[in-house]
Amino acid sequence: MQKKLSIALLVLTVVTLTVSKGLLSAWAVNKPTMVVFTANWCASCREVVPMVRDIASQNNLSITEIDVDSATAPKQAEGLGLSMPHDEPPQVFLVNKGRSSLIYNGKAYKFGYQDAARSMILRNLQSSL
Repeated sequence: MQKKLSIALLVLTVVTLTVSKGLLSAWAVNKPTMVVFTANWCASCREVVPMVRDIASQNNLSITEIDVDSATAPKQAEGLGLSMPHDEPPQVFLVNKGRSSLIYNGKAYKFGYQDAARSMILRNLQSSL
């Protein structure tokens, strides 16, 4: 029992140190990850984010959603090798093998044209993988 507790504490310590140094984020980036900068007040986000979740799931990609209004957003972005975007959300990036690509700029979104947005995201995703 004592040995199991010691091993559990050691694992917890390693994980804590890893997270604090941002290494856990680096591990996550080894798998292609779609990063979505979003906000609660963003009407376009309410339509685009579920679409991105669906695309990520269908393509076996990780997804990270970052609320641009959160105090931790810059740190989250930095942990994935990104900077906070200058344009309003939604902004969708693909982080793959240490490289990042903007695959969708929310300024392009037009309400009622979800199919066009999905096509653009898929096209840019495929060219970035």
